[in-house]
Amino acid sequence: MQVITYRLRLQEPLLATQIMGDPNNSVSFDYIPGSLIRGMLVHRYMQQHPELHEHEVVHDATCRRLFFTATTRYLHAYPLTSNGERSLPTPLPLLKRKGDDKEDGFDVYNAAYEDFDWPKVAGDAQPKWVGKPFCTLNEENLTLLAPPQKRLTVHVARDPHKGRATKEQGQVFQYEALAADQCFAGVILTEDAADAATIKAMLEGHAWLGRARSAGYGRVCIEVKEEFSASSWREVALPAPRLKADDRVTLTLLSDAILRDGQGHYALTWSTDMLESYLGLTITQVHSKQSFSATTISGGFNRTAQAPLAQSYSLAAGSTVSFTLAQAVDAATLARLEAQGIGERRTEGFGRIVFNWLEADDFQASIGKPYDPPQDKQSLSANSQALARQMARRLLEARIEQALARFVRDEVHPEKNQFPANSQLGRVRVLLRRAARTGAPLSEVLAELDAFKQAGREQFERAHMQKTTLWAWLQKLLANPLTVWQVISLPDHTWPKVAGEQAQADAALTRRVTLQVIEATLNAAARKRKQKEDAR
Repeated sequence: MQVITYRLRLQEPLLATQIMGDPNNSVSFDYIPGSLIRGMLVHRYMQQHPELHEHEVVHDATCRRLFFTATTRYLHAYPLTSNGERSLPTPLPLLKRKGDDKEDGFDVYNAAYEDFDWPKVAGDAQPKWVGKPFCTLNEENLTLLAPPQKRLTVHVARDPHKGRATKEQGQVFQYEALAADQCFAGVILTEDAADAATIKAMLEGHAWLGRARSAGYGRVCIEVKEEFSASSWREVALPAPRLKADDRVTLTLLSDAILRDGQGHYALTWSTDMLESYLGLTITQVHSKQSFSATTISGGFNRTAQAPLAQSYSLAAGSTVSFTLAQAVDAATLARLEAQGIGERRTEGFGRIVFNWLEADDFQASIGKPYDPPQDKQSLSANSQALARQMARRLLEARIEQALARFVRDEVHPEKNQFPANSQLGRVRVLLRRAARTGAPLSEVLAELDAFKQAGREQFERAHMQKTTLWAWLQKLLANPLTVWQVISLPDHTWPKVAGEQAQADAALTRRVTLQVIEATLNAAARKRKQKEDAR
């Protein structure tokens, strides 16, 4: 088997539309489907062979082998992590305590593990899926990755002859596309070395993918990283296991899988007969309590026929089934099954599977960062760079305002968290406003806060804020203002970039935002309490 790995960088927003939302709203996937890569290569193949008509391509033996049979599989391109790894869809059995993703180093539990019992491992805490769509998992270390950034743009349809919107043709619609300057990693698998060389030659370079290419969408740059031959290549960074009879096995989907049951209906749950038919293994029992599945709808669009593909139900990526084998299976057989995949449309990256990816009962998790591609700044003059930095800074300040509003809405609950009396809140707000007006260091505010009498201080120590006391929360923010970005869920790797210049937060901005967060929290608490009292 030949393996081609590549990196894909978005030079313009990319619109790879999924089936969701209303007709006037096109939302892109969080990844780049393998069908887009295959379609681009088919187009380049036809350019190299002008004697082939587009309706005759499927009758060409070489073209069929390269693009239309399962001997060549175009895997989805998933987000690239900061250390250059290709992330994968997060398995559904991974659970955490609600609210534990605020800081790095939290525990994640594997609900597909044998004899898993949530109260035993996590007590009275409420279980919740980890909530991040992509991850990397090495032994017991789990790195979670947020979904890639998207750009929302509103468009107005225009009359093609008049060049403007009219009453008949002036619909408003919007595109939610993958934002530019993000990197993804994909894989192409083929059985023949000559086919791999042909694909590699056509793959590298600039290309256009997705919809609305004439409207500033879809330009990408593809770089082939590696081409090699492997008899037992795996998508995960773990060796293939050897399984004995009566072993408990987990199977996790690394992409959506279109499966059918014995009656030919689309499968929405796991069953013994279905697994045996697709895997060719004898299975004693499927453990439904340790199995997790979600469903989605898979579709597509045929550009040659100018018609949508038939929609079908599929099991979503991350779905996991636990079962017991009735026979021994060697590592080579498992690697072959993983390489082939299961179900329909495997050529387009559907039906990717991995065995025993979740072997531990719990994992130490952290929040990872996406890959930050190097920026070419030499093409900008000094004035242009300064202007780009100014624009990025203004975009950052707009995001800060939005993050503050979300924080106050979601985190401030004065009655539930037993906030101090409004008079005590007012004392702290006076200190904050004085510091904002005079420019006094935050250490002075902290010293004045420490001078509170015991009675007032106890009110703050009884109150709760973000899994700690309000007093400790205030102390932490004033002593270490840099933690404010974590408090409002606005880490630096999500800050906007303009022409390669990323927004920067100096000490003055960090100080100002810290004061704003504290004052907004106390002000919102007093306001919400007064509104509730007035409503009585």
